[in-house]
Amino acid sequence: MSSPLGYSFSEAAGLDPDQRTALLGGKGAALARMTAMGLPVPPGFVLTTAACNRVVADGWFPELDAALAAGLDHLQHTTGRQLGTGAAPLLVSVRSGAPVSMPGMMDTVLNVGMTDDVAAALGAATGEEWFGWDTARRFVQSYATIVLGASEELVRTVMAEHLGRDEGRGLDAGDLARATQQVRLRLADEGYEIPIDPRQQITAAVAAVFESWDADRARVYRQVEGISESLGTAATVQMMTFGNLGERSGTGVAFTRDPSTGAAGMVGDFLVGAQGEDVVAGTHATLPVNELRSLWPDVADRLDEAASLLERDLEDLVDIEFTVEDGNLWMLQVRRGKRSPQAALRIAIDLAEDPTFPLGRAEALERVADVLEDPPTRFNPASGHAEHDVVASGLAASPGRVTGALCTDVDVAIEAGARGEQIILVRRETSPADIAGMAEAAGLVTTLGGLVSHAAVIARSWGVPAVVGVAAITVEPDGIRVGDRHVAAGEVLTIDGDRGVVLLGDHPSDEIEVDEVAILRRWQRDEAAAHHGVLAAGSGFTEDASAETCERVLALKGMGNAASVAEVLGCGEDEVAPILADLVASESAQELPGDRVRLLPVATARVDERFVADAARLGPVIEPLMGQFHDANDGLKQVMAAWQTREVDGETVPNDHADLDYDAVVVGRLQAEIHTAIVPIIDVVAASEPRFARYSDRLAAALEAVTGGDTQMVAHPLRDSYHTVWFELHEELIRLTGRTRAEEAAAGRA
Repeated sequence: MSSPLGYSFSEAAGLDPDQRTALLGGKGAALARMTAMGLPVPPGFVLTTAACNRVVADGWFPELDAALAAGLDHLQHTTGRQLGTGAAPLLVSVRSGAPVSMPGMMDTVLNVGMTDDVAAALGAATGEEWFGWDTARRFVQSYATIVLGASEELVRTVMAEHLGRDEGRGLDAGDLARATQQVRLRLADEGYEIPIDPRQQITAAVAAVFESWDADRARVYRQVEGISESLGTAATVQMMTFGNLGERSGTGVAFTRDPSTGAAGMVGDFLVGAQGEDVVAGTHATLPVNELRSLWPDVADRLDEAASLLERDLEDLVDIEFTVEDGNLWMLQVRRGKRSPQAALRIAIDLAEDPTFPLGRAEALERVADVLEDPPTRFNPASGHAEHDVVASGLAASPGRVTGALCTDVDVAIEAGARGEQIILVRRETSPADIAGMAEAAGLVTTLGGLVSHAAVIARSWGVPAVVGVAAITVEPDGIRVGDRHVAAGEVLTIDGDRGVVLLGDHPSDEIEVDEVAILRRWQRDEAAAHHGVLAAGSGFTEDASAETCERVLALKGMGNAASVAEVLGCGEDEVAPILADLVASESAQELPGDRVRLLPVATARVDERFVADAARLGPVIEPLMGQFHDANDGLKQVMAAWQTREVDGETVPNDHADLDYDAVVVGRLQAEIHTAIVPIIDVVAASEPRFARYSDRLAAALEAVTGGDTQMVAHPLRDSYHTVWFELHEELIRLTGRTRAEEAAAGRA
């Protein structure tokens, strides 16, 4: 059936991968790929993004009728089932799928092709009469809202009148059949008549899916994510598989790694006797996907095998949608999973370190380069909070701690965001219609849903702390209720997405960079070292002697002579001496005893101007590293204190360096703890400003001298000792981040 407008899964497998995704969207391309891999995929076909763009621009067109008809004929032939007739009639799902993942933002219609006769035939074919009419009920509900445009409130009201609040679960098959038929008739009376012709149903469903590309929620999401408006969505038409068929059926979503933390091992949600939207909508209490093993071990084994295969195929965390129909596993979707910034770092590390994956460190760093620009933090448990301030607990869906004003109304959230206010949006569940309000929230809480619910997926992808499945909270128009406690809208809440708790009041804590950042910084050092010729261990970098470079060195050192300035620049003393003489002669510097000079105010002002200019360029590189530097600086202070003093008989006395074993321990700390911590930091900066390589060279030279027996090179103030070089490095770093030494001292970091 292949044409510019439509492809079967088997035909699509032969397309170039980039072309396949552009034409078929992520979902269609993935289904074609899984089909080619021999995984159990329900047969189907895809109407292309090109068709969508024509429909959105100009409306339905005759060529699309022909492509859809060809696809349906092919699907009937492949499955041996017929639309609207036969002992096992064909029902299809019509699903959206853009080239870039937009979870939940566009429409999906399930069980299309349903009539009363089809419902009865399904029940007879399976021996599950109730199942046939439950499927019909699901179809009426989704078709009326998504395709015909009936309000969700109207549909819920009509459904409740005839089916009860439990969607008919308390009815027997006969009563469910009659109630479903009454719902259909009542909706027709309200102007929402569902066509009987299966092909007409499918055509309208495809049109609705295409038009959902232009829905407000999809536009908002694309704006937030920076997705092009021109891409369009494909429409996948696929044979239905039924997770609502009896006790050995269900549906679920699984991640091959934890999308919040990145930890290895499958996580996700699962429901017995349900269809896919039940899981992701966040409206049902789900089971952890690992409970599949206790229910159906054979299904769990097949899912594990498929997950491992797909993770290696995509070389990444994957998000899998699946259905189990009477013990048979069907794969409905696979994509690179949305993950939190912390998880992104953890996954990059684990895949690069796993020899079964072809991912190397350089590629891993490239994948998370944007995350490392603003690295995620975790909150110091030591800062903690009082347990009595915990309002409720749920599932830790997206990491981080954030404080804001309680808000339960999406429109109010949008208005608050426009005013620049920080809010915590609390909802029973979120839907795609809530996306504009979610985009304004600093944190999200839902009372229903699991780790794969709409709220959880969006929060992780946006790096917004979230707690879901907080069953103890009841959302009210004017706030929330937890037991006997009412918390009014506008009151301050704190949510902890690492622990899955909601707290009353403001509970700040110390931010600590996640452990993964340090590992990746070391990798950056290694890559920079390789690129620049091993900076940490003798870069060979030299800087030309000039009035400008000599002035900078003198400003950092406070004073110096030709030898000390030349050491910093890595050039000859004879190159520096005449420049220093010129600075003195021009009254830019003052001569001091011992052939030393120091800058006068006119030259100091020039240096300050240059540092301001350099700070604009280098500050964004250095600022994210300052937390690591301060940690290393604290460690250096401890080592220097141990070098200068020691404890004897319970008293602190000056270190006379007579105890060589004691000194050796201190020098070992300097090498193992301090030097290994500072070199990665320096080399990250050196990747943007190569002259910083000299700091690594000078520190390494001082350390080599110390280990060779020249103990003065630990901290001698008038030599290029380890402490002297460190002091100059600290001075330059703080000036390039717009700070002063006085500010550092006031903060206890001098």
